Amino acid sequence: MITRKTFLQLGLSSAVVSLLPAAGSPVRAAQSAAKSGNLAQTPLISQLNPVLRLYPAKAIERSGDIRFGAAEIEVMLPFFGSGAVTWNVTVPASGTYQVSACYASTVPGSSLEISSGERSIHHGVQVTEGYFLPDPAGPSPNPGDPDTASFWSERQFYSFERVPLNGELQLSRGVNVIKLQLSGEKGRENFRLRSLELIPVAQKASLEASRDAARRRRANTDWFAKAGYGIWVHFLDMTTPRRGPAKSYPDAVNDLDVAALASLMEETGAAYVIFNVNHGHPTCPAPIQSWEELHPGWTTRRDLIGELAAALNACGIKLMLYMNCPGLGNLVQLPRTGVDSPGMSEEQYTRALCKVFTEIGLRYQDKVAGYWLDSWFQTDESYPNLPFDALSDAIKAGYSQRLVSYNYWAFPVETEWQDYWSGELTDLPVKRFESRYIKCGAGAGLQAHSAIKLDAPWFHTAVDSNMEPPLYTAEQLTDYIRGCMEDQAPVSIGVGIFQDGTIGEASRQVLRKLRQAIRKT
Repeated sequence: MITRKTFLQLGLSSAVVSLLPAAGSPVRAAQSAAKSGNLAQTPLISQLNPVLRLYPAKAIERSGDIRFGAAEIEVMLPFFGSGAVTWNVTVPASGTYQVSACYASTVPGSSLEISSGERSIHHGVQVTEGYFLPDPAGPSPNPGDPDTASFWSERQFYSFERVPLNGELQLSRGVNVIKLQLSGEKGRENFRLRSLELIPVAQKASLEASRDAARRRRANTDWFAKAGYGIWVHFLDMTTPRRGPAKSYPDAVNDLDVAALASLMEETGAAYVIFNVNHGHPTCPAPIQSWEELHPGWTTRRDLIGELAAALNACGIKLMLYMNCPGLGNLVQLPRTGVDSPGMSEEQYTRALCKVFTEIGLRYQDKVAGYWLDSWFQTDESYPNLPFDALSDAIKAGYSQRLVSYNYWAFPVETEWQDYWSGELTDLPVKRFESRYIKCGAGAGLQAHSAIKLDAPWFHTAVDSNMEPPLYTAEQLTDYIRGCMEDQAPVSIGVGIFQDGTIGEASRQVLRKLRQAIRKT
């Protein structure tokens, strides 16, 4: 069973910055090359990101009442009182920097001090808002213990926000020492740090122009906002049959009855289906040449993506694709460290993504309505200078209205070059968005969307085992989805699937009732 905790234990990266290319930058020249397929001649990365992001994993010193936990999952740093984190930061040119802190807290009263040299910034920690809220069942029996499942279920500490701090730091060319000091109540968790962001004042105008350009080029999300809900299935080489030995991935792809699967999705009332390209291993259920070049033997002769898109479209259902980009780009997951080791240079990784996205886009045109791209908080940390504008051109090749979301999980998104929030809430939320565009939290400003699981922990991998039982009743799902429909915020329901394309009977009955309640058919 793969949980988010397990996934994080297997994969996290450790770089420090992420790119927001300035408007008018040389990256624009590379976009024409990407569209024409002439990627080999023009560099896709022409500048470094001026925004510095400092993650706990890259700190040179950590002290006080803080810890990552036994698995050293260095995604975020929990404080159980007072503590300090220190970084060495290399700056290409002297200048003044504004600072934002990305953190989560449910406890007011703590205070932050950010210092470098003779300058310091003071900030009173505020209670953050978002949609990862306290479990209705109440507090865990072992609060604050990273070695227990309860630590990971305390969702109130996942309501991360990007909080601008009042004050500026003066950094010099070369190496600077930056220190974060938290003063807080000892004995309980009061603060989780995701990162510090340092924004050069001299480049604020160009950075904002880039963000504006990204917002102007977003696809129209009207159909998505009106969709109500869709179904998300994980059909992978790890997906197991209901009973008996598993087939090889190529055989499972060849034998999948797409007409039956499309009919099943129609029966659930889904307006769209999110179908996996890969996860864990670099599978690709279609003969995508650029993918085969990267991962020989992992593509299939059958074009399952194309056939499924046609079958779903005939039922009035749109197809979207899930892709785990680290798996495409050879980010090696180092066990029990939570750190990813890049297997390519940034230029090679960008080139690989652009080539794959362009081929898929031109092959399927509007038959692929969107992407849900996973593991981007890891990707950005490993590849800090990705040109998201060039990636956007590749993603939308063949269909300019193709939607895309980069999954930063609970953390504030680090790029505006996306169309909707990934919304991996996992559990049925206890709070509505109350607007089409998110007002607070990790996805502020984006088209609202939530992704929850109905039964399996995203995908079914148990051997000779029934599907996990539904976590929610049809009535619970109906109440939540009706509210989200008022907010124009679609809900993606993760449903476990067997290798033959069927789902658990109990979940099927829940979804039938959901369709009757929502679709009135």
